[in-house]
Amino acid sequence: MSVRAVPAHDELHREGESLVLVDGQVHRVSALGTVLRERAAVPATVEELAEALVEVFGPPPDGNALGMTGEAVQVLLDAGLLETVDGR
Repeated sequence: MSVRAVPAHDELHREGESLVLVDGQVHRVSALGTVLRERAAVPATVEELAEALVEVFGPPPDGNALGMTGEAVQVLLDAGLLETVDGR
């Protein structure tokens, strides 16, 4: 599955986190979610995003970067901050 960031009406980045205005709603996005949205500015697979998170934050304690990234991607999809992309 590939995803991309939903274009925001406005974004404010501070201390690694962000506030994102999408469809009239403001979302506070964690540092992890902010990196995911930044790296998904162009379509990216969950595997590519997991690699990016390991680059930035190091490996997760349980070693399951792909599983944890998939969970975080799903949260952002549910919030309307990421969308799936066909064909990749």
